[in-house]
Amino acid sequence: MKKFTLLSFMLLFAATFITNTVFSKDPAGSKDVVQVANLGELLEMDFTDNTTVYQITGEVVLTYQQDFRNQKYIQDDHGAILIDDRTTGNFDPGIILTEYDLYDGITGLTGTISIFGNMRQFVPVEDPGDATSDDNEVIPVEISLTEFVDNFMDYQSRLVKVLNVSFVNPTGNFANGQVYEITDGDVTALFRTTFFGEDYIGTPIPGGPFNITGLPNSRAEGDYLSARFLSDFEPLASYEITFDVIDENDAPVTDAVITLGTQTNAAGDYLFEDVPGGSHPFTVVKEGYFTREGMIAVSEDATITVILVEVSPDIVTEFPWAEDFEAEVVPPANWSHYAYGAGGWASTTTANTGQRAVYHNFTTSDANSWLVSPQIQLPEDESMLLKFFQRNNFMNDYEYSAVKISTGSGNPMQEEFVQVYEASAAISNYSERIINLSDFAGKVVYFAFVYEGNDAHQWYIDDVVIEEAPAAIEVDNIAALYDAEVGDLIYQITGEVYITHQQQAYRGQFYIQDDTRAIMIDDPAGIVTTEYDNYDGLTNIKGTLSVFQNMLQFVPAEDFGAPTSTGNTVEPMVVTLAELDEDMQAMLVLVRNVSFDFDHPDFPDSPNFAQNQSYFILDGTGSGEIRTPNFADLLDYYGTPIPTEPKDLVGVLHQRYEITRLQPRSLADFLEPTSIQEIEAAGFSMFPNPAVTQFTISGEQNIDYVRVYNLSGQMLMHKPVNSNHTIINVDTLKTGVYIVQVIYGNKSVNYKLQVQR
Repeated sequence: MKKFTLLSFMLLFAATFITNTVFSKDPAGSKDVVQVANLGELLEMDFTDNTTVYQITGEVVLTYQQDFRNQKYIQDDHGAILIDDRTTGNFDPGIILTEYDLYDGITGLTGTISIFGNMRQFVPVEDPGDATSDDNEVIPVEISLTEFVDNFMDYQSRLVKVLNVSFVNPTGNFANGQVYEITDGDVTALFRTTFFGEDYIGTPIPGGPFNITGLPNSRAEGDYLSARFLSDFEPLASYEITFDVIDENDAPVTDAVITLGTQTNAAGDYLFEDVPGGSHPFTVVKEGYFTREGMIAVSEDATITVILVEVSPDIVTEFPWAEDFEAEVVPPANWSHYAYGAGGWASTTTANTGQRAVYHNFTTSDANSWLVSPQIQLPEDESMLLKFFQRNNFMNDYEYSAVKISTGSGNPMQEEFVQVYEASAAISNYSERIINLSDFAGKVVYFAFVYEGNDAHQWYIDDVVIEEAPAAIEVDNIAALYDAEVGDLIYQITGEVYITHQQQAYRGQFYIQDDTRAIMIDDPAGIVTTEYDNYDGLTNIKGTLSVFQNMLQFVPAEDFGAPTSTGNTVEPMVVTLAELDEDMQAMLVLVRNVSFDFDHPDFPDSPNFAQNQSYFILDGTGSGEIRTPNFADLLDYYGTPIPTEPKDLVGVLHQRYEITRLQPRSLADFLEPTSIQEIEAAGFSMFPNPAVTQFTISGEQNIDYVRVYNLSGQMLMHKPVNSNHTIINVDTLKTGVYIVQVIYGNKSVNYKLQVQR
């Protein structure tokens, strides 16, 4: 067994290496292999030369390994380095297929060296084979935070113990890939959770002070210390922790049994002395109550309040479970009603269904009303859905309606509810809402319908169900996806959708839309193998939902199969750059009279279009951006000149955070501009404007269709005309601004319409 000490490590930096270089052949016999005795000699080599093959003849010891890029940290008495063993993918097996345990010794490592993001790396060219020793003792080098900062490259990849440090802002839990400040009171450095999924991820950030054992590592953005395991945090102080155990009604519970870390106290003994700083799990147990578990970050003497919830004799355990609110009494049996202000929940027979429902009744004063479900034990191994129908005609005029779920107390005063849905738009007719309960699998929960605010509105709730998720949840159209849950639930669009653009060489992406909205399909796994043409129709397509940079994406669950129609016509919606917003994402649009803003400071230098570039554009209303995808030769206008004269541009809209960007699909989308004279030559008039219940369109040309869109790009009306005159009823539209599109022949013209009640 080898033992690496502080003295042996410090000798590394005091010595001058004089190497007798030995050459042999690499495993393929194609080039010389430079033999070095140890990692100290290797670190003296030129890391910008990534072609020379080195063999480390001495034994090195493994101090950490992870599946990502098959990375391994190794060291010996003379130095340390990261093995980066990626072949083609970040989680491919790599060159080294031999399995090792922590602190195994490895001899004969052969590979090249490089530097990436200021991190020195060893890239293996062959598997060194079985470990040559095991269970070696590696004593971390003890250093101050000042030494860590001032001499970082001396310690990079070597196991160190940084003494007497604390986190600057110890709030929340550790998360993967995040950076946190640490300090010793004099200097500040950066701690990064570089190693994903280790046992301290998700635990509270400790207060300290601590000695932290870890591996110094670099990225392009900076230098970091990364702990490997929870045991790498060595607390330097101890504290007294007292538990205050109460029930849901704040009454004390005096006979619970509590375990904190590894110490279990007798029933009713709630004081724990000499608790070291750091994160510690706890459990609180009492017969007839649900066991409470948690994690606390100990950095000072503290009292921890724990609420025990009694097991209800009426707990729901059989599914599907439903509440139709047909009884006139509110709350229904086993439900609870909490009102902390004016108004509350009541029962009524609704005119449009003839069924009873509950609703939050009207009040002109402050309301804070909760209708709380019975106690519900969700299954461990099934994906469950909470479904209900709701109607709230006047939501836009009022304040806060939401569904919240608690995995603890069902009493809102205990503040253990979290929001899972907020009603943010008016719903004129009963509409079903589906909430995915997968995050609560195996837990005991309460859910609550909650209204808070002034002028409480009449929010109707009916037919609440908890049931197992089907193989696919059916939705009528694309617009319904924007109200659906992002996650692992599979949705099936039963209506027909139309392909407007394909760029499947890049992540298998293509764009679809219907009469309601549009969405981008993202298929990096290549699930869809059927070949399509633009404007093919697809029906009953299935997939899940994800969000990337504010753009909703439909991820296929299976191949979509043969198209259900071909050669469809999808008219681009005519918009201005000022009108583009996030609600139009993925839509096919036409922007007239667009000029490229060559004077923009960030405009690319090249006169030709290229991949992965932003091009800034202007029209008469404002500015915008074209963004080309990051894939060579993807679009046929790559390499062609950027227009210096105005164009009418067709394209799909791509969302990146708050910016809605236009993406022309091909050279055919760069059209010669339609002049104002041509638009006026259509000779149409529209009156009255503003309209109250109807408006008239009249002109010299024969009108084929009239379409009405909202500013989100959703088609609200589509009327065939075949005349030069028509009357359009708008009595179902709310007050607001709309786009009226008049289609005649192969042309169209747009007008803004104000509806005023």
